[in-house]
Amino acid sequence: MGSSSKNIEQAQECCYHEWMSLQSQRIPELKQLLAQRRSHGDEDNDNKLRELTGKIIGDFKNYAAKRADLAHRCSSNYYAPTWNSPLENALIWMGGCRPSSFFRLVYALCGSQTEIRVTQFLRNIDGYESS
Repeated sequence: MGSSSKNIEQAQECCYHEWMSLQSQRIPELKQLLAQRRSHGDEDNDNKLRELTGKIIGDFKNYAAKRADLAHRCSSNYYAPTWNSPLENALIWMGGCRPSSFFRLVYALCGSQTEIRVTQFLRNIDGYESS
């Protein structure tokens, strides 16, 4: 199971780097279109901005979907990815993305059966059969 966990961690890291690579490709194009908009202000430029913004949002949706899929297999990296710097992880926590927030949400959604359901959920993620 250790090797499987390591493979999932590598897949999550690869997914992150792939998304960041896409972002680094899109940012210069976005800056260029914004500069052109300031100087010219034409409608064609607005359409290009909308299209690029749609691509950027689509990229993020794809990243989030891949990350969610991988989180089903190994959830610990979802809360504090090992490839983030300590500052990035601190900002995630300061921004309110804490495991305790997710547990409160699960409890609110599931009610009094939360403890049983969370245990069953974690066993299924780790590959253990619940009895």
